Amino acid sequence: MTQGEKARESIATLDTFFSLIDSGNLFTGSDPLFHRKLRSDVLSALSYLLYWGRHILEETKGLSWPYDGLQKRYHILSELAEGEENNPLQRQALFFLALLPFPRQWSNLFRVEELYRNDVEIRAFLSEEKQKVSDRLQKKVQKVYKLRHFCQVLKPPGKENEKGVLRIFALPYLMANYRLFRQLNRRYILYVEPPWGVVFRHTWLRTLCTAEDASVFGVGTAEDILFLNSQPQMVPTPLAHGDYLAEDEAVPLEQRKEYDLVFNGTYDDIPRKRHELMLELLQHRLLRDKKALFIGRGHEKKVNYFKLLVSKAGLESRVTVMANVLRQDIPSQLGRCKMGVHLSLNENGCRSLYEYFRSDLPCVISSSMPGTHLDIMNAQTGMAVTDSELPEAISSILTHRDRFAPRQWFLENSGSSRSSQKLNQFLKQLFKKLGYAWQTDIVPLLSGGPNRYANPSDYDRFREEFLWIFDCFKNVDNIPFTIVMD
Repeated sequence: MTQGEKARESIATLDTFFSLIDSGNLFTGSDPLFHRKLRSDVLSALSYLLYWGRHILEETKGLSWPYDGLQKRYHILSELAEGEENNPLQRQALFFLALLPFPRQWSNLFRVEELYRNDVEIRAFLSEEKQKVSDRLQKKVQKVYKLRHFCQVLKPPGKENEKGVLRIFALPYLMANYRLFRQLNRRYILYVEPPWGVVFRHTWLRTLCTAEDASVFGVGTAEDILFLNSQPQMVPTPLAHGDYLAEDEAVPLEQRKEYDLVFNGTYDDIPRKRHELMLELLQHRLLRDKKALFIGRGHEKKVNYFKLLVSKAGLESRVTVMANVLRQDIPSQLGRCKMGVHLSLNENGCRSLYEYFRSDLPCVISSSMPGTHLDIMNAQTGMAVTDSELPEAISSILTHRDRFAPRQWFLENSGSSRSSQKLNQFLKQLFKKLGYAWQTDIVPLLSGGPNRYANPSDYDRFREEFLWIFDCFKNVDNIPFTIVMD
């Protein structure tokens, strides 16, 4: 089955589901197996459309169509779900609200856990959810993590009525541990930057809904923000990851342009980054004479696989493949290029885009890419276009490159200092709303590096806080790697 066929089949599944609700026929039958299969089918359709089939959904129904449809029909199911407990109709309505990404899904899932934990379907769902978290942790190749490599104290707690701020920028799955999360939350407001956003509505993240006050999520895409706004104790902000790129990095701007475009993406995840689509675009009539530089991290086997794809496409004379370039050497490589292209199926606060802008490279991205705050694509920085418009957009930027000013936009609107100030103001207002004092500001952030402090001395400054956090992790079981202080 082709991607197009799979997408159309998934759209038809959602259309049927919406029609059953609208016609009042969703519950005309009382067979729970029918409803269980329907939920499974709808969830599979959503997962496909919102990931692999996003570009097709965008050019047919529109990216907001699934969520608009769920939101429009939420009140119908919620009224039924408020009926008499253990009534078959009430149970099935509540299961739909809890197991599909309707508004307030995570709250309804907590309710289902409490009322129907022993139900076969719910047991299976909770077991699978737990396994997903375990798998994510088990798949980590790294077996020793320094604490500062996945979390960062931005602000310590004050003496009177003032919480601290703790940034979680990697391993957010650890927050699925209810006891650990509550322990941290009593001392800090958590600012979480999930690497992939919440595109799959990761239900294990609902632990953060149990916060005493609120948890802040750094997510770029409008659909993630809309979804999180419907959950309790979730406060989204578009500030995440790439926004905190260092401004003062040495960026060579006068290099000879050897490549027309650069494509930056890990070779270890070629399907998600869509390297093959980029190779197809290079064979389009508008781009047949263009040269491309591919850079990214990757194991040797994966890099060699991509080189084989380049060879099979007959592009060896126009494509240069570089792997595992040191982060500090990225600007010098970007300086050899005229523009950037980014086609990933999913990102969140994508660092590569801001690296392009900092190096004065306009960029073309796929407008269906979730996790990207599309306002950063504008007349100064480049274009966000549908897949069918990509060749023309790339060609247009290469022809009219002088019309863009991405570095100017970056220095005026983004970067570590400016974005840290924006986050500080956001958190300051949140603290005021929650009734907490605000005596000290957060420290400036970076988007990368071993501890992501703009001022490395801040790690030593907050060492006592890190020791307290380290003690919290000592009591967490089933972590398949070692966490150390230094």
